[in-house]
Amino acid sequence: MRFLALAIVVTLASSAPALAASCSSWKATCEKRGGGSYCDTQFSQCMTSGTWTEGAKFGGATHSGVTKK
Repeated sequence: MRFLALAIVVTLASSAPALAASCSSWKATCEKRGGGSYCDTQFSQCMTSGTWTEGAKFGGATHSGVTKK
């Protein structure tokens, strides 16, 4: 039973898209989603705090420890 649960977790983790790890890559993702000036505002905040918060339309998740580049 444990093996099956572990196999499911590994499968899900390997099939999930990689998350952007830098402010600039989050900005590119935001722009692809059509975020407009919101992306510029978030990029500035990310460069200061190292945190990116996605728009509510995309779940509003906050990503901490983002590389400031």
